[in-house]
Amino acid sequence: MEKTTRNTLSKRLAQYGALTVAIAGVADASGQIVYTDITPDYNGGINTDYALDLNNDGTIDFDIIQLQYSSSSSIIVNRLAIFPQDAANETLIDDPSAGNYGYPFALNSGGVISNGQVTWNNNGFSNGYQSLNWALSYYGSLIANDGNFVDVTDKYIGLRFNISGQTHYGWARLDVNANATSWVVKSYAYNSVAGEPINAGQTLSVNESTMNNIKIVALNKSIALYNLPENTDYRLYATSGQSVLNGTTINDTYVVEAGAVATGIYILELNDRATNTVIRKKIVL
Repeated sequence: MEKTTRNTLSKRLAQYGALTVAIAGVADASGQIVYTDITPDYNGGINTDYALDLNNDGTIDFDIIQLQYSSSSSIIVNRLAIFPQDAANETLIDDPSAGNYGYPFALNSGGVISNGQVTWNNNGFSNGYQSLNWALSYYGSLIANDGNFVDVTDKYIGLRFNISGQTHYGWARLDVNANATSWVVKSYAYNSVAGEPINAGQTLSVNESTMNNIKIVALNKSIALYNLPENTDYRLYATSGQSVLNGTTINDTYVVEAGAVATGIYILELNDRATNTVIRKKIVL
């Protein structure tokens, strides 16, 4: 059973004020850009992985994995790689002549991701991967590295993936250190219109709305919503895709009480009834 309350600022704002407020991205009325802000950022290390589900439907589209192995007692190899999880899922690579050995581009914000690019590759798919960063250390000292995600901040992987037999375009934003041992996944987005392009870092559709201004803060099983348009529907999804909580807000400032749900990661979806604009944000409860 859902449980919601109106926000009484005297009881809640002292708690919420200590948090950094993340503003979710927007998809317009036709349902274009769907943006997910990972809060907190995923901080990866040696032999860790991040399962990237671009459309948050419970199906993993790509797996970003750090692999470390020794070629001798003194030589250590670290590799950060991305593995497509479907034959139709591919990354945008830098060198078409390299075939399966091409490296994914480290795109700058604004780079175009579309069917106009021809260097898409899934490295043969079955257990195939592309290296984001490959590094070689000798007695603990870095002696060589390669790839486009070497000592980078806020760079984007261009992605295309399959939803019900149709191709969609998206991106993921990463930081990666020089020796591929520390890396961060910060956010991701995709265009929900099949075949339509997206720019690296794009979080809003061309037709923006008042939903841009919504602020979302999650604390102690309470979800505070600020700057809401009238008649906003909300739905909380588990990472499996199951809806666990839903309702409709009645004020521009509102608190959803989610005390009955288990601790974990969820997707909050907000829908403005007047424009059918949708935003989604990944939150931790």
